[in-house]
Amino acid sequence: MSPMLRVVLSLTIACLAGFSIFGFMATFEPLDADTQMTWRVIYIALFAGSLAGMILLNRRREDTPTDQETTN
Repeated sequence: MSPMLRVVLSLTIACLAGFSIFGFMATFEPLDADTQMTWRVIYIALFAGSLAGMILLNRRREDTPTDQETTN
């Protein structure tokens, strides 16, 4: 995967994680208790998914023979 694509995807996932943090904080406003818990679970799952995506996207991998980059 090209480094530029990796940066763009990482920024997109980071924005999604930030949105989920903001949404989780918004659930502390006065709402019905069932509604609060539903949205909290959704935002926690969204944050956990985006965190896992960032880890998988940016972890180090060994070069494979199918990589297109050349080293000199």
